[in-house]
Amino acid sequence: MTQSIDIQQHFSPELCDGFVLRDYQHDLVEKIFSEWKKGHRRVMAQLPTAGGKTVTFAAIAKYFTDQNVNVLIMAHRKELVVQAGDKIQRITGEGVGYIKAGIPPEPHHRIQIASVQTLARRKTGFTPALIIIDESHHAITKSYTKVMEAFPNAYILGVSATPHRNDGQGFTDHFDVLVEGISVSELIQKGHLSSFKMFGAVPIDTTRISQAGGDYNQQQLQMQAMRMVQQVYPTWSKYAKDKKTIVFAVGVLHSQAIADEFNKNGVVAKHLDGESPEKEREEALEAFERGEITVLTNCGLFLEGLDICSIEAVQVCRPTCSLVLDKQMWGRGLRPFPGKEYVVLIDHTENWSRHGLPDEKVEWSLSPKSLKGDDHAIKCKSCEHCFRALPHELSRPVRVDDGVPIYEVTCPNCKSVLELKSGSKVAEEPTGLLPEEDEMEIQIKELTAKSNPEFLPLINKAIATQRKKGYEKYWVWHELVKRSKGAEFGIGDWKIVAQKLGYKPGWSNYAWRDAQVWAEDQKKSPLTTMTVLDSSSTKNISSFS
Repeated sequence: MTQSIDIQQHFSPELCDGFVLRDYQHDLVEKIFSEWKKGHRRVMAQLPTAGGKTVTFAAIAKYFTDQNVNVLIMAHRKELVVQAGDKIQRITGEGVGYIKAGIPPEPHHRIQIASVQTLARRKTGFTPALIIIDESHHAITKSYTKVMEAFPNAYILGVSATPHRNDGQGFTDHFDVLVEGISVSELIQKGHLSSFKMFGAVPIDTTRISQAGGDYNQQQLQMQAMRMVQQVYPTWSKYAKDKKTIVFAVGVLHSQAIADEFNKNGVVAKHLDGESPEKEREEALEAFERGEITVLTNCGLFLEGLDICSIEAVQVCRPTCSLVLDKQMWGRGLRPFPGKEYVVLIDHTENWSRHGLPDEKVEWSLSPKSLKGDDHAIKCKSCEHCFRALPHELSRPVRVDDGVPIYEVTCPNCKSVLELKSGSKVAEEPTGLLPEEDEMEIQIKELTAKSNPEFLPLINKAIATQRKKGYEKYWVWHELVKRSKGAEFGIGDWKIVAQKLGYKPGWSNYAWRDAQVWAEDQKKSPLTTMTVLDSSSTKNISSFS
């Protein structure tokens, strides 16, 4: 039966059970309805993690059920299906049915929450006027497409904190328009998200790993992960001691090893993954919330749907080139909680330099983002992970073969040390054996992202010289670092340089990073440096973002 809805009716931000939309949530709802009224039936809405996506789309669901029409809410994971149900019932005042294997159906309810996998297989006879897709950056599979095409007259709302695809395909085949909500930095300023202090790794010299049999990739990844285990507890002890912490690991064995390391040092820790029994997960999460477990380590389990506001620290030991994964991991700790002045974020990988700080502005878009022609986009032949080589890796070749420069690059996923021929798109394992290094020293130093007014004259002078003499833009970095005080610059100072040279803001991360590499090279000390960045300091450089 066709469902009829009048979207011209007034929308009220007052909901059931005492819920009231915040101003920014109400603004986002108004944007969504504005697009629907323009004839854009498929709308994707972006709102940061912990910004209240469930409350926002539940308010829209209530608007529809108040007009006696059906609402279908889709999610891709059981945890998301079940988790949303209670809150949606309270906000809408409506009963909720579930379309999920193992849960008895209740088709008489106007709101049905469905696992997309079950929905694609099951004939329900349920006709919605509104389809809501939670975590809609996943809504690119045939299962979602099949459901959307089955109800061409329904309004469709996709909600996501991170509307981004790593394959560069975009979302234009699935949605008509994207509406953006409030930013992470604004939510922090308003007190709706926690402020943060972030510690990030800056590799100075890459440890070389020899080949070891036919299963080289897995062994290398595991060896790198186990070497990282030795860093995790001491770093946590220094920066997040006794704080309720979530740890993201590379794999199951890595996560288990990290949990063991914490337990050996007298810190109660528990490992969970997708294969952990549901009862074990529930009991562990309850114990974690009560404070009986201090550290929860996991592999791919808590990227979405973990809403524990009392998390005080997030420790990432998982390299990723995925902007979505990066934002989702940090978002687990950004929910405010009484007594939580800030959340501690510790990045043992290179993620922060690739994706920026959690409150850095992102230009979201439905349009495809092509990686074609990007000289820095290469594929690791060991694990097929695609990534961009870091600037210092391409600054000078390790050798020249038949006139072709050969560069040494490190895959951020499996940590393979690879060789890249100039102009090639594939990085391969080097020929011959490389020496093993079993230990990694760590030097910890603190750095904020504030800009220093004293450095501005040096910046202006270098840029003026570059323009007067017609030098290439990269000359400015070399001039500031090698002949001035560039090695002392913070990310905020490099953001000023980026803005004046017309570079994208993300260039400042690499500029600062390479300056530290150069400074350490001068000391002849192959170390891994840690830096701390905090959300309060980034407010001073927001004009350059």
